[in-house]
Amino acid sequence: MRDFFQEQMKALHRELTMMGAACEEIIAAASEFLTEWDESLVEKVKQIGAQIDESESTIEDICMKLLLRQQPVARDLRQIGAAMKMITDMERIGDQAEDIVDIVPSMTVSPDEQFPEIRGMAKAAE
Repeated sequence: MRDFFQEQMKALHRELTMMGAACEEIIAAASEFLTEWDESLVEKVKQIGAQIDESESTIEDICMKLLLRQQPVARDLRQIGAAMKMITDMERIGDQAEDIVDIVPSMTVSPDEQFPEIRGMAKAAE
């Protein structure tokens, strides 16, 4: 029974790592969009955002199953609790990156006019 629990904890760690990598990727794509305004990046951000949403659901399921079936204590319980908090924040990161690629194009008055301050902020983030 304990071996199954350890495998589930490893799965939780893997899923968290993949979700974190997706967050890193979506931030990079949104930042690149701010400097390049490449429309292909909009679709990339949307796809990564959907992946992050799916990861949140998967991780939440793993955490709930661990809590209900295994009744973890001490360190394991803290790890599961931390995972639940992290996925909320990481999902919010994904949503905000999607908001960037949705909102920024509407801030231009004409296709040739772009706000230099936004480009400056994106370059400073690199």
